[in-house]
Amino acid sequence: MTPVQTKIARRREHQILAEGLAIEIAMDLGCPEEAHRHRREMEALIAARQAALEQEEEQGASYFAAAGQIAGVQAEARRAVGG
Repeated sequence: MTPVQTKIARRREHQILAEGLAIEIAMDLGCPEEAHRHRREMEALIAARQAALEQEEEQGASYFAAAGQIAGVQAEARRAVGG
């Protein structure tokens, strides 16, 4: 991944974690519709992550190398939020 792609992936992972937390908060507050909205947002972000991985592969990158880079970004994001 290029430096810009890495920043985009990092941002996306933090957004996914934030949406997950928003789901938990909405459920705790008894707002299932709000939780579903955040779930859909999270699923869209996950789909974008998968599309970026597929694009890397189409551009000639090894799927496993690209997936490994994304997994590293995911782990970094989880560590950053204490998870």
